[in-house]
Amino acid sequence: MASQDSITLVYLFVVLGWMPLAGVFSFLRLRAGKPLPAKTRLYRNMIGMQIVLFGYSVAVARHNEMSLLGTSPALWIWLISAVYVAFIGLRLQAVWKKMNTERKSRARRLLPENPHHLRYWVPISLLAGLGEEIAFRGVAYEILRDLSGSTTFAIVTCVLAFAFAHMVQGWRGVLGTGIVALLMHFLVYTTGGLYLAMAVHVAYDLILGFIAMRQFMLDGTQPVLQPQPASSGG
Repeated sequence: MASQDSITLVYLFVVLGWMPLAGVFSFLRLRAGKPLPAKTRLYRNMIGMQIVLFGYSVAVARHNEMSLLGTSPALWIWLISAVYVAFIGLRLQAVWKKMNTERKSRARRLLPENPHHLRYWVPISLLAGLGEEIAFRGVAYEILRDLSGSTTFAIVTCVLAFAFAHMVQGWRGVLGTGIVALLMHFLVYTTGGLYLAMAVHVAYDLILGFIAMRQFMLDGTQPVLQPQPASSGG
């Protein structure tokens, strides 16, 4: 049973409150015409944040005496998941080829464009797969479920927080990330552990980064300058 002390409650606020608000704030900055930091600096910041999230989550899990990772699924489940991830990779590549210039320009804000960027993207993918799964599908979910007594409430809250934490990708990104979050919760619930969800998360991010870099280098898409809106709201 999760404790209700200040360490636990502050952690819940950071993961389920501050992180989604930070995602919304980044989205509003972009809408107001303020660019993100340079790609290399952005990636370094992301790596640092993921390391902090991972360490913070592990510390809170130990404080609450949680069995963090759970059990590893059977080999046949790993094999089916590998086939599914490969299928997703093929779908991503097909979808990318149909994307218009504006959507590619938005994707360029975060995704790697060349091998130099990819050297940062690999550790980002590994750390995100570990840190975000431990935080949103592990520690925060278990704490909220114990405190509220409702599995459904805990899942819905964690899914929404995870989706809005990625709002810098836009509303389409919020929807897509929310769907991914539901899938990850399903994997954790059905396998009884975080191992498969972490592996799928890492693989998805890596595949997306490789596809993006390859397509950016092949088609030479240039960023589209978006007109500044009259208002930063909406």
